[in-house]
Amino acid sequence: MKINSSKSWRNGLGLSQIMATLLVVLPTLAFSVTMIIEYWAVMQADYRLKLVTNLTSNFLDSSGNLPRTISDTVGYTNYETAVNDLCPANTDIEFTQGVDNVKGEISVTVKYIHNGTYFKNKTITSKMHTYSLHDKNISVVATCK
Repeated sequence: MKINSSKSWRNGLGLSQIMATLLVVLPTLAFSVTMIIEYWAVMQADYRLKLVTNLTSNFLDSSGNLPRTISDTVGYTNYETAVNDLCPANTDIEFTQGVDNVKGEISVTVKYIHNGTYFKNKTITSKMHTYSLHDKNISVVATCK
């Protein structure tokens, strides 16, 4: 029995290895890198929404008597500037406001629609339900648009 001791693999890459690299490895690598970048963008948007939710909850609880609309609250312009800096993709925040029946609770929901390469029209939502230190009852839905 004779063992083939051919060392042809040492002579360099052949055409088949080059084609396999170009047709399989490179597109897979490109897809993986773009998917990781897209996932990172979604995670950053989620992180920013959580910051906006926390900031909104603190603002609502620390403000005085809440007027009919949030924009009439004392200190709203400073709050709005801070929140608009945190909204993903340089979007601005818009509110809809309602009142819960439970006294002393604040409910905040912040939404954002992500339009990326692979995740198109996906809604990311952050919710926070907390007890008010000042016996306020309010439910707010905000959207970063």
